[in-house]
Amino acid sequence: MTVGPGPARLSAVDSAPDGGAGVAGHAPPRGGDAEELFDKAAVTLRRLLAVEPRNAAALARLGELERRRGDFAAALTAYRRLLAVAPNDAAAAWAVAVLGGDRLPEASPPAGRIVPFVRMTDFLPPASCDRLLRDVLAARGRFAQATLRRKNAETFLNREARNALVLDKDEPVTRDVRSWFLPKLRAVLPEVLWRLRMDDFDVGHTPVEVTVHLHGDFFVAHRDKSRESARHRIVSCVLFFHREPKPFVGGDLLLHDPGRAEGSPAGAFSRIEPLRGGIVFFPGDCLHEITPVACGAEFGDGRFTVNGWIGGVPALSVE
Repeated sequence: MTVGPGPARLSAVDSAPDGGAGVAGHAPPRGGDAEELFDKAAVTLRRLLAVEPRNAAALARLGELERRRGDFAAALTAYRRLLAVAPNDAAAAWAVAVLGGDRLPEASPPAGRIVPFVRMTDFLPPASCDRLLRDVLAARGRFAQATLRRKNAETFLNREARNALVLDKDEPVTRDVRSWFLPKLRAVLPEVLWRLRMDDFDVGHTPVEVTVHLHGDFFVAHRDKSRESARHRIVSCVLFFHREPKPFVGGDLLLHDPGRAEGSPAGAFSRIEPLRGGIVFFPGDCLHEITPVACGAEFGDGRFTVNGWIGGVPALSVE
């Protein structure tokens, strides 16, 4: 497959594999009762802010709520208003940098911060998405059930933690993806590291995985980077290449705020809805999950991704 260059525009408004370092329970799904609850809460907060426009607690809660809904433009507006009211609020300044597409503040990471991420909305051009999906659909019979990896590198199935299908790393399609995906990653990595406030490093081992989530599939909260894999999974990334219009709901990538313990109920998070041709980068030690997918019975209706884990030896981690 030949991939067109396409622009590499970074935008904040817009994965994990053999081996999440740990798993936990699902956050509330998007849609239905949960989304109605979020909508009502947002209305209530806006009514309060109409009366008390400088209510810092309400602004902070509104920013969090909009992140949980996946509306980063609205969240950014709320955090900017909060920063205007409380200019010394380090967590708000951090959120504005992440969502506004800027470099993280030079100060030490504050308590109550959100997970930093970099979203590129047009990493893979539409024609390239079409060709990639065509190649992957032709290999549908060679997909296998996704596994997890123990600390001793032994793989095992746990369908209560992860349900998905993957192509083996030695499959021709996977090798072809790796041949163009890794150069594109290297081309944008300096900007990604600058945004995440990580020092540049020599890229080493970078596994690539082609994955599909079909109806009912998910991946509970986990980390890609553990103590054993610290040098091999510094930055995680997910590229989306599903059909258009999107034939599924769910499958959102949730990036949980630092401080949540694995196995504990979900707290605050940033919800990233799959965007065809888009890619998201985030620190490998970030607790994240994939919400359950709902789609038709046809294989091509699934949530298709290329997952990558960029390895090397960094000098600084923001987490």
